[in-house]
Amino acid sequence: MWKRILLIFALLCGMAAPAAAAMSSGSSGEIKDAARVVPFAKKVERMLAERGVAVAIVSRVGRDPSDMPDGITYTHVGLWVYSEITTADGRKVNGYVVHNLYQLDKSPDKSALVDDFPAEFFGDVFELKSGIIIPTPELQARLLRVVNSPSYKKLHVPDYSLVANPYDWRYQNCTNFIMDNLVAAIYGTDDRKLITANLKAYYEPQPVGISGLERTFGPLFVGGFHTDDHDGPLRTSTFESIARFLQRYRLAQAVLEVKEDTPLVN
Repeated sequence: MWKRILLIFALLCGMAAPAAAAMSSGSSGEIKDAARVVPFAKKVERMLAERGVAVAIVSRVGRDPSDMPDGITYTHVGLWVYSEITTADGRKVNGYVVHNLYQLDKSPDKSALVDDFPAEFFGDVFELKSGIIIPTPELQARLLRVVNSPSYKKLHVPDYSLVANPYDWRYQNCTNFIMDNLVAAIYGTDDRKLITANLKAYYEPQPVGISGLERTFGPLFVGGFHTDDHDGPLRTSTFESIARFLQRYRLAQAVLEVKEDTPLVN
């Protein structure tokens, strides 16, 4: 049972300590197998840039999907924002900056907002595969305004739970944070009560299938695993539930899956 809980614990928003430097989930910025990871990250960047994407919702596969609860493939989601980047030698270049909510390594009940870059984002994954949601151009513009405003940090809840209830603000995980930003962008508000009301009215979270014993005893053994914000079956946000929401309301321009062998189309 505890092996399964620990696997589920790795479900969302991998762990990283906050720092000014770029960081990746579960590491201090190390890119494992850089010979494969860097070209893959550049491929994803190029695919987005060639489509003129300003803001995309990008996910990664941090664990073997066969170990995940049903209906969940991707383990972390971030906002990729096309930006002007200042290099270490002072040059100005254009590229994607990844805006993440990461669980803290040394304090797993807490999270931090961390910016990193595409190669670090894929720095330590089970498989080089990514699910990508490209919002409509209008929603991209609205998201960009939120990310560049005080609302972005205002929507962050530092208290972390792996299975945070998206209808409750006691805890948050990376995917709930993305959903909160999406609703803030759609409705032009950072009022948490209004965001919750709209989530309850229009958004269906992903069920998380675990046993009663796992639910009862998990919080005693696994840091960052809280269920007291749920009064029924466990449900949280996932890449898949975000994609369904945006597609249902015609707010997604495209939903893509990119693999290591996916060809670039010019």
